[in-house]
Amino acid sequence: MTDGIQFSELLDYAEEESERWKQFFNRHPEALDLPLDIAGNVRRLVLHIFAVELYFANAVLGLERVNPEKLPTEPLDELFDIGEQAARKYHEFFAKAKPGDWTELVDLGRVSLKASKRKLVAQALTHSIRQWAQIATFLRQQGLKQEWTHDFLLSKAMQ
Repeated sequence: MTDGIQFSELLDYAEEESERWKQFFNRHPEALDLPLDIAGNVRRLVLHIFAVELYFANAVLGLERVNPEKLPTEPLDELFDIGEQAARKYHEFFAKAKPGDWTELVDLGRVSLKASKRKLVAQALTHSIRQWAQIATFLRQQGLKQEWTHDFLLSKAMQ
């Protein structure tokens, strides 16, 4: 038995949530363009979630960072494909990472900060969870209740 949750298990939860959100926005496309004080509107906050995931996924793999301004916000499939790309990259890193890789420091450049790959993965995954929670709360306040429970306990992750 390992001590605590594995990042791969948390990623499983994040992927399941993301797929549910994609289905939700397919049923409620109007929700994406609701004004939101965090990023301008829901669509821009969803882009921000996926852009951060992709930024850190590329960082842990040593790939070039993507400019979020060049990422698509529509159609819906292309927007959500950003998160799917990031998830594939995290799975790739998890599969090949050796113990020393997790502690390797990555220079984040534009923010004048270095952090371990382990910390970058933790930041990306917890950032997404926090941002999706903000979207869920906002949309419920707008009368757009989600048809599923967001709790990790009720997800398929870590069965």
